Amino acid sequence: MPNPETIKTFLLTGSTVFLSVTIFFCLMRAALGPRYSDRIIAANIIGTKIILLIAVLSMIIGEDYLADICLIYAVISFLSVVVLARSVIEKKEGAEE
Repeated sequence: MPNPETIKTFLLTGSTVFLSVTIFFCLMRAALGPRYSDRIIAANIIGTKIILLIAVLSMIIGEDYLADICLIYAVISFLSVVVLARSVIEKKEGAEE
C-alpha cells in the first residue's frame, strides 16, 4: 500500500500541472477572443486559477504565508477585472454618442 504522503504529493503535483495547462488555454482565449467580454472573462479565470495554483503550491511547500499572498492576489485580480469592464463600458458609451 502506498504511503499517504506520496499520494498527496502526487495529487498536488498533478493539480499544478492541470492548472498550468488550463491557464495556457485561457491565455489563448484572452489573446484570440473575438470580443472584449471573452478577454475579460479569460482574465478573470486566469486570476482565479493562479490563486488556486498558489494555494496548491502552499500546500506542497508547507508555507502558510502563501495563503496571505492568495488573498492579496484575489483583491488585485478582482480590481483589475472591474477596471477592464469599466473601460469597455466607457468605450461602448463613447461610441454610441
